[in-house]
Amino acid sequence: MPAHLAYTIREATPDDAENIIAFMKILADEPDNGTSYSSSAEFTYTVEQERNLLQQYQDADNHVWFVAEVDGQLVGYINAAGGKRAMYHTLTFGIALARDWRNQGIGTALIHHLIAWCQANPVVRRLQLTVFSNNPRAFHVYHKLGFQQEGIARAEVKKHGQFLDGILMAMLFEHDNDV
Repeated sequence: MPAHLAYTIREATPDDAENIIAFMKILADEPDNGTSYSSSAEFTYTVEQERNLLQQYQDADNHVWFVAEVDGQLVGYINAAGGKRAMYHTLTFGIALARDWRNQGIGTALIHHLIAWCQANPVVRRLQLTVFSNNPRAFHVYHKLGFQQEGIARAEVKKHGQFLDGILMAMLFEHDNDV
């Protein structure tokens, strides 16, 4: 990223719904986009549904959604959601960056932001993700940040006529209340 451009990371709000939908539709139409969407036609959230989802994230203590912006423009996001009851402490996350803003440190900064949030949140014990086998660069970044590979879901998704393995990675957190 050029030195004169700065990005900000903040928690998403329901007011971000329209921008997130537009962002996801562009991303979903990119080849090898790293998401489970093969095209924007599969991303069918309405603004109202997305607003409700973002509100649910704000209201839950085991969910979080951060956006990255450059000059007020959405360039990426990371979100993580926990399960119910027995898996309440386990958060699964997803991350997405606009094509022009990849490989400039914003994705790594988003992950660091999420990890710090998890470390400070006594509810969170486990943070996990699935990275697709056609994305070795992302695998390397996650590994470098402390995620460990735990398993492989063979042929988990089919994108552009190709079956891809999903590689499960995770990191654990310890808190004083874990005893």
